[in-house]
Amino acid sequence: MTTRSTTTTPASGGLVTDVTTNALPWKPPPAVDVEALPVGKWWDAVRAPAAIGERALKTLGDQTGAVIQDYHGALYWLIAVGSTTSWHLRGVRVLTELADERTYLGVPPASWTTGPKAHWRVPLGPDHYLTDAWRLRGALTEADRAEYGLMPEGRQLCYRCQLPTDEPIPVDVETRANGVGRIIYACPTHAPLYPTGQQPRTLTSAPATAHEGRR
Repeated sequence: MTTRSTTTTPASGGLVTDVTTNALPWKPPPAVDVEALPVGKWWDAVRAPAAIGERALKTLGDQTGAVIQDYHGALYWLIAVGSTTSWHLRGVRVLTELADERTYLGVPPASWTTGPKAHWRVPLGPDHYLTDAWRLRGALTEADRAEYGLMPEGRQLCYRCQLPTDEPIPVDVETRANGVGRIIYACPTHAPLYPTGQQPRTLTSAPATAHEGRR
């Protein structure tokens, strides 16, 4: 299947081919709007929050496949169907077909390669399509460690919802009277809402690392 996106040139009124996607087993949406397509049919997807995704994208370099970026900055890689189900990485989600419900991913037209709306951060094409799942996991694992530090042992309470989370993200260090710092954690949903606006990566050295265990 070949899908072509065309635009009209003002001078001649003719059609000029902008984007060509060859040999894809599915048809990207037309250049009108984002389309919700089912995961698990042609591909699964992996979602990473902006900070983690940017680090992983840099690590992958030319080994990445096509990447979608949504208007929040999160990045989505397409991977082979069934190549993985879940990874224990903070804020990272594997989107795949579930037994009891259908999951959809908003896919922009192939010609949308700039923001601020959802767009292809790495354009879709014959040389950039699926990303190797295990290579992607390695890049995301490295990004998780660099951004958030070592994974603490056991579950931690989120400062906001006060529920235990398996994906604790360090958002602050509270200094006590004895000089020992207590790490404040958040779940992936509430980490961006921490009131100080501090970035979790500022805590990956000194007190945070000293109080966290290895994976």
